Amino acid sequence: DTSMRIPSKPEIHASPLEGAVLSRATWLLASVVFATAPVTPLAVLAAPPTALELARLPAGLARIDQLLDNWDQITTVCNGVTDEIEAKQVLRTIGSQKCSKSPLKVQQYIGASSTLDPLFRAEKLMIKAQPLVTEADSEAYASAVDLYITKQQIASTMAYTSSWSGIENPNGS
Repeated sequence: DTSMRIPSKPEIHASPLEGAVLSRATWLLASVVFATAPVTPLAVLAAPPTALELARLPAGLARIDQLLDNWDQITTVCNGVTDEIEAKQVLRTIGSQKCSKSPLKVQQYIGASSTLDPLFRAEKLMIKAQPLVTEADSEAYASAVDLYITKQQIASTMAYTSSWSGIENPNGS
């Protein structure tokens, strides 16, 4: 008989050691079967994103364009100076204005600081949208998503790291 024989449950008179070995062997076999079985990616099983969900991507891109177009205004933070008249007085009496660059503003525009940002977890949305891409463009789309993930993570990390430049971290290193 060439059919596969499935071990039966240990009988009551089997020793505890035999029962434990058989139980572990069964679990090991089941683990090997499940580990080697082909798995369908969850992105394929999930429903494609709705138009409302996809609208987050152009909204997020518009925010990034806004950041790039207004870089100095957005990333410069002035503390202690409330208006233009006071700024002139502070500049005249102290000799400097209390303004500095805030790299953490970058995180606010790339979806790395708020769940309300349109680009928050955009990579998951892009992966979920994979079924909407034609087969011919599938590989290029996957590469673009991977590149986005890499660049977003690098930008977030660099913004965080550079925010520590100063007395605590000379030269931002």
